[in-house]
Amino acid sequence: MIETYLQRSRETAKPFFDELAAPDGVVREHWKKLAHAYDELGIEKMEHRSREISQELRDNGVTYNVYSDPDGINRPWKLDPVPMVLSQQEWENIERGLAQRAELLNLILSDIYGERKLIKEGFIPFEMVFTHKGFLRQADKIKIPGKFQLIQYSADLVRGPLGKIWVLHDRTDAPSGAGYTLENRAAMTRVFPDLIRENQVRKISSYYQTLKNTLTKLASQNKENPRVVLLSPGTANETYFEHAYLASSLGITLAFGQDLTVSDGYVWLKTLKGLEKVDVIVRRVDDIYCDPLEFLGNSHLGVVGLMEAVRQKKVTIINPLGCRILENPGLMAFLPRLCRHLLNEELILPSIATWWCGHEKEKKYVLDNLPFLIIRTIYRTNENVPYVGSELSKKQIDDLKKEINTRPYLYVAQEVVSFSTTPSLIGNNLEACNAIFRSYIVADMDKQAYHVMPGGLSRSFPTKEEFIISNQTGGISKDTWVLGPSPVNQNKPAVNQPILRQVKNVLPSRTGESLFWLGRYLDRAVSNVRMMRIVLKIYNERDDEIHPETDQTLVILLKSLSVLTGTLPGFAAIDQNKLRQPEKELLSLAVDPSRPGSLAQSLQSFLTNGYAVRDRLSLDTWRILDSISEEFDLMKENGNDLRKIYHNLDQFIIKLMAFIGLNNDNMTRASSWRLLNIGRFLESSVNTCTILQATLANNVTPDVEKQLMELVLMCNESLVTYRYLYRSTLQLPGVLSLLLVNEDNPKSVAFLISKVDEHLNHLPHSHTDEGLSPAHKKLLEALTMIRLCDVNRMVTSGGNAPDKKELSRFLSHLIVLLGEASTIIFESYFSPTQSQYSFVKSNNALPEL
Repeated sequence: MIETYLQRSRETAKPFFDELAAPDGVVREHWKKLAHAYDELGIEKMEHRSREISQELRDNGVTYNVYSDPDGINRPWKLDPVPMVLSQQEWENIERGLAQRAELLNLILSDIYGERKLIKEGFIPFEMVFTHKGFLRQADKIKIPGKFQLIQYSADLVRGPLGKIWVLHDRTDAPSGAGYTLENRAAMTRVFPDLIRENQVRKISSYYQTLKNTLTKLASQNKENPRVVLLSPGTANETYFEHAYLASSLGITLAFGQDLTVSDGYVWLKTLKGLEKVDVIVRRVDDIYCDPLEFLGNSHLGVVGLMEAVRQKKVTIINPLGCRILENPGLMAFLPRLCRHLLNEELILPSIATWWCGHEKEKKYVLDNLPFLIIRTIYRTNENVPYVGSELSKKQIDDLKKEINTRPYLYVAQEVVSFSTTPSLIGNNLEACNAIFRSYIVADMDKQAYHVMPGGLSRSFPTKEEFIISNQTGGISKDTWVLGPSPVNQNKPAVNQPILRQVKNVLPSRTGESLFWLGRYLDRAVSNVRMMRIVLKIYNERDDEIHPETDQTLVILLKSLSVLTGTLPGFAAIDQNKLRQPEKELLSLAVDPSRPGSLAQSLQSFLTNGYAVRDRLSLDTWRILDSISEEFDLMKENGNDLRKIYHNLDQFIIKLMAFIGLNNDNMTRASSWRLLNIGRFLESSVNTCTILQATLANNVTPDVEKQLMELVLMCNESLVTYRYLYRSTLQLPGVLSLLLVNEDNPKSVAFLISKVDEHLNHLPHSHTDEGLSPAHKKLLEALTMIRLCDVNRMVTSGGNAPDKKELSRFLSHLIVLLGEASTIIFESYFSPTQSQYSFVKSNNALPEL
């Protein structure tokens, strides 16, 4: 396998530096052990290991959202089984260069929002700063106490044709990828443990330990026990998996903009208990989206008044708002001189050759050489795609020249560099693919220096000559291995490490709401699956055509399915064509996600709410969720075959029950677990009452009633229980007693209501009046109604003839009470009327520049 790769390398004339082999085809020294191991494995075993890695990532729910792709939501993360490899000697130089660059950018950031001496003394052109949208006037003169303003920093590195390392991009606003890096390393460790051990691959855990320690020391108010949150744009963001994963790994709270509010100058987290003060915010929201009061007024991702809380030093934001100014590519052209001026050192890691068009000489060079350069605007957005000069037509070049001449200070040109190639497993071959490497650096508050992760996130692209490599455009991630023993003092505990205390009541109310609906949709899906499975079972045993006049059992079941799913009129329509030929309606109820109440819609809502609280769920729980999602996709593929859908229903029951069992076994008995179960038990009690009313509150013949009773017991997993309790033929009072009254039966409505009441007792009280809360009162009314009912009297009249009107009225009243209780619970804890916008009192005017 390696010999084939080397032969291609020797035979193909290419302008690339190859990471594995020298130009003469000899394997580089630090690759030799790895290359030998790959040769021993062979291509078939490498492909098998690649599938193992993919399965690991799928099982762990590692996803990446591709905005432009309709099928890109929650796309599985791709990881090449062949890593990017750096030798110990080379890494030492890279590490020094990255730490130096972070220190340099930190000083530049401090000056830009401080005295601005670098602009006054001509080291940085004022047009390059003041015309850049990343320079936030509102952040002027705001400083984090201490040496560091730039807390997290990331750099994209590339290797040119001669083997020299260049910095391609600086990422300072909200650098992403550290979570994926950790997951990549975990997957590679599970699949290639021997290779990692034999090659002495350095561990990357020190970075995350340093980051966690730094966050706890940045609070300006609550230094003893600071509350740290990670501010995410939401579940639709491309890297939402990483946000949830990092929050869970670091033990901090994942929050969206709607979870936070500003009052009295402080930032507060909305929890079930009330407002909890926030000390540190690790933001993954771009700076201009963070406060609609002062930046983009139409942003729904941020928090109104956040900037004022920062001014008053009531909260610390990492990285500080305004850091995006350092991502200006034009700044790269001035870094060597700035490094000599500020650090009295030469820049160790040079930037890729850059020309800022704001200077006449550089502009002329750019205009004369446009076909050989890459042109960028100084402010990076998703819309501002770089221009690759060699790909432009003559008209496009002329138009670009006009634009540069009109506003030269907004444009930067960079050299076209042929990125180095590294082996990647593409198809059934080891191919040489262009690659870039992203590093991660964090300020170490104990050592008062920058700590560089010994590794990072590399990305490769199967197509050669790609100058823009990203996950959005189809790049494949690679783990990055830095070889050599770890420094002796790397794993020593930090001096004066703060004692972390357990923090209670940090469940955001938005997360609580998602957990509540997760429970509701979970049981809704379970009830729908069980009812539909019974309907299909009876339907498959039918004659060729259903006759409503004769097949009364199936007709009642079909109508009950419409009532349970809320898809009326459905099978209950006056026109009985759907009853005679129900296939189309049954298929719609199963697989149409756009139809409210359908099984597909319930499952989709269940998965969506699960995704919104992924930081609260265990890894095994995520594997079950992924399995349910895969089964859901299979059911949609079987959309025209009721027989195959019936098999999907069997699988859904197994997997949904596994989800319930695992969370009962694994989740701590905290508010998150109780809210999930409140939603589940409320939904289950309403569904049980609905099924009982739709099936057994009809005046039918004894044979039909007996068959319906058996099916209802089966639907509620209580048939075996009934037989053990009564040891007699099915009788309606016994069935009603078991499913309504018997509080020892976990499927009975009385048991479910009592459990909801019990869970509510453990949640923070949302009312101040003495006595029972409104929700407890409503639940008590429903439970008392059940305990006082006479099931025998409800199903017979004075003449001992069947009469189910009283039973129907009883169940209707019970459903109304449960609905009212659900509404009260929702309004008590998750009321949408509680605005996230709060008026911020301040007499501080914006600082003059």
